[in-house]
Amino acid sequence: MNLNINDWKEFKIASVCSIHNGKGITKDEIAENPGTFPAVQSGEENNGVLGKIDINYCKSMNYTLSEQQCLTVARSGCAGYVSYQPSGCVVGDSAKILLLKNENPGRNQYLFLQTVLTANRFKYAYGRKVTEEKYGNDTINLPVLCHPDGAPVIDKTHAYSEHGYIPDWEFMEQYMRSLHNKIWEDIWRHIASR
Repeated sequence: MNLNINDWKEFKIASVCSIHNGKGITKDEIAENPGTFPAVQSGEENNGVLGKIDINYCKSMNYTLSEQQCLTVARSGCAGYVSYQPSGCVVGDSAKILLLKNENPGRNQYLFLQTVLTANRFKYAYGRKVTEEKYGNDTINLPVLCHPDGAPVIDKTHAYSEHGYIPDWEFMEQYMRSLHNKIWEDIWRHIASR
C-alpha cells in the first residue's frame, strides 16, 4: 500500500477524537481497591499503566474511564506520550482518554492514529502540559477518503473538517494490516533461509 503523506489533509485532533480529562486517582486507591482494570497515568513505562483497580470502585467514584479500546495521552510528566489501551482503562488527573469518533473503530485505526499523534509529541516538551483546549485544537495530517478519480470526498456536514474532508479509516485499517502481514512474511522468509 502506498503511504503518500503529500495527499493527506489537516484535521484538528478534537474533530477526530473525543477527549476526556482524567480525575485524581492515587497509588493508594489502586492498592486498596485491587482489580483487573488498568489505571493509567502519565508514565511511559508499562504503557502508562500504574496498576490494576476494581472497575466498580472507579464507577462509584465517577472516575474517567472507557470500557472499550482507546488511546491515552499523558497531560504532564511524559507530556504528549500516547498509548493504546486494548481493553479500556481509567485515567488519573495526569492523563486523558482519546476515543475515535468514527463508527466501530478498530484496533488498527487506533494504532495508526497513535503513531501520527506521537509525531506531535515534541510540542509538549520542556514542561508544556497537554490541556484539552490546546490538544484538541492541535492539528494532524491524515489520509482522506477519495473518489475513484482521486478527488477527496467532501462531507457537507463537515463532521471531521471545516473543509469537509473525511479521514480514510479503511485505508488506516488496511495499511496497519499490511504492516502486520509484512512482518510475518519477513519472519517466515528468515526462518526458511536457515
